[in-house]
Amino acid sequence: MDFLIDAELSNSTILGLAAASFVIWYVVTAFTAWYRLRHLPGPTLAKFSFLWQAHTIVTQQVSSRYINLREYGPLVVVAPGTVVTNDPDVLRKISAARSTYKRSVWYAGAKFTHDSDSMGTQVDTAAHDILKAKTAGPYAGRETEGGLERAVDAQLVRLVDLIRRKYLSTPGELRSIDFAKLSRCFTMDVISGLVFGKPWGHLDEGEDVLGWIGTMDKLLPMMSVGLELPALRDIMIPKYGLLRWFGPKTSDKSGLGVVMKHVNETIRERFQNKDKPTKDMMSGFIRNGMTRSECEGEAILAVLAGNDTTASTIRSSMLYLMATPHAYARFKKEIKEAVEQGKVSSPITNEEAQKLPYTQAVMYETFRIGNAVTFGHYKVVPRGGDTLAGYYLPGGTNIGHNTLGLTHNKKIFGEDADIFRPERFLECRADQKTGMMRALEIIWGGGRWTCAGKNVALIELNKTAFELMRHFDFQVVNVHNPVKERAYISKLHDDMFVRISEADWSCI
Repeated sequence: MDFLIDAELSNSTILGLAAASFVIWYVVTAFTAWYRLRHLPGPTLAKFSFLWQAHTIVTQQVSSRYINLREYGPLVVVAPGTVVTNDPDVLRKISAARSTYKRSVWYAGAKFTHDSDSMGTQVDTAAHDILKAKTAGPYAGRETEGGLERAVDAQLVRLVDLIRRKYLSTPGELRSIDFAKLSRCFTMDVISGLVFGKPWGHLDEGEDVLGWIGTMDKLLPMMSVGLELPALRDIMIPKYGLLRWFGPKTSDKSGLGVVMKHVNETIRERFQNKDKPTKDMMSGFIRNGMTRSECEGEAILAVLAGNDTTASTIRSSMLYLMATPHAYARFKKEIKEAVEQGKVSSPITNEEAQKLPYTQAVMYETFRIGNAVTFGHYKVVPRGGDTLAGYYLPGGTNIGHNTLGLTHNKKIFGEDADIFRPERFLECRADQKTGMMRALEIIWGGGRWTCAGKNVALIELNKTAFELMRHFDFQVVNVHNPVKERAYISKLHDDMFVRISEADWSCI
C-alpha cells in the first residue's frame, strides 16, 4: 500500500514538475521575445504570443486587422520575433539583389510533401538560385510555343466561347454564373496549358476537372495557420514529420493527391520521352537539368501561384467595376473608342493595352485594392541586426510583407486609399504616380525573390477585363451580398453570382 501511495505521489510530482517547467519555459521565452522587440509598436498580445495571429486567421479578420495595422506605423510586431511592414522602401531593401537577408523557414511551411522543394518553398539561398536559373527561361515564355501572350489568348477565346455557350442571359431570362469559380477555371487552363502544353479542360464546361478549386478552398485556411505557427511547422515539415504520414499522397481518391497524381504521371511520361520534347515550360525544366522530383514540386507551385492569386485579382476587377458606375462607364467608353478607331486587335495585345490610359488605371487600381496576397513572405534579419524605418531590429527577427497595409497606405495612395478609384493614377503628379507604381511593384518581390510568374500574370490582368467587357455586359445578381470573401495568407471568393449579357453599346 505504501508503495502504491509513493507511486501516485511520484507520478503527481512528475506531472507537477512538467507543468511547472512548461510554465517557466513559456514565461522566459515570451519575456525574451517581448524584450527583444519591446521598442516596436503592435498589438499587446502579439508581442508575447502567437495567439493574436492565429485568432486573426481563424476568425477571418485578416483584412480588417492587417489594414488597420497602419495605425501603428511602418513596422509592427504581429507575433513573437515577427514584424511586418507596409513600407515599400523597407521591402525593397530586404529584397535587393545584394541583400544579406535570407528566407525564413516560413516558406518551407508551404510544402505539400515532405521530400520535395520548389522555388516557393526552398529556404536555402544557394539552392533557390540554382532552381531560379533553371526555371527562368521557361517562366519567361522562351520555351512556350508562340510565347506567353499567345497561350493567354487561346484561353481568353475559350472563356468567351464558354460564356456564350452556357452562361449568356437574354432579356427575360437569367443564367447566373459564379464568376469566382469561372475566373479560376480560366486561370487554371492558362497555367496548366503553359506548364504542360495542354490545358486541363476547366473551360470545356466550366467545371473543376481535377478538384483543385474545392481542395484549395479547404486547404488554404489550414495552410495559413500552419505557416504562421512555428510549433505546427516544426512537427509537420521535418523528414519524419506529420506531413510524411498524413500529407496528400498520389494514392488518395480525392483532394490534392488526385492533382499530384495527374501531375506526377504527366511528368513521368515526359521523362520517359525526352527524345520527343514539346514546347512548354515542363520541357524547358527538363532540358535545363531539373530532376523529376524538382519538376513535380515546381509544377505544383506554378499551379498554386498561377491560378488562385491571378484569378482573385481578375474577379476583383469585375466586382469593383460593377460596383462603381462611373468607372464601369468610363472603361466601356475607352473600349468602344479603341475598337472603333482600330487601336486594338482581337484579342487585345499586351502592348496595345499598355497604351490605353484608363485600361491601365483600372488594372493597377485592381491590383492595388483587389490583390490576393495579404501578408507573409518573411525574411530573416542578418546577424548583427539592422535599422529599418528608424527602428533597430535584432538579428534573427522575421520581417515580412503587410501587403494589405501597403496597398491601403494613405501616405502613398491618398486619404481615399480604401476605395476603388482608378482615376488616382491619372490625376496625380508624375512623382506621385511613380511612388504608387514603385510601391505596387515590390508586391511582386525584388531581386532574386521576384515572382517567377509575374510576366504571365500581368499579361492576364492587362487583357482579361478588357476582353470580357468588350464582348459582354456584367451585372451583380445579389446586390446585398455580391461575394463571400475569406482572407488568409491570400484571398478566396465564393458565390460571386453575376448576370452576363451581350454588350450593348447603344448607351455608351
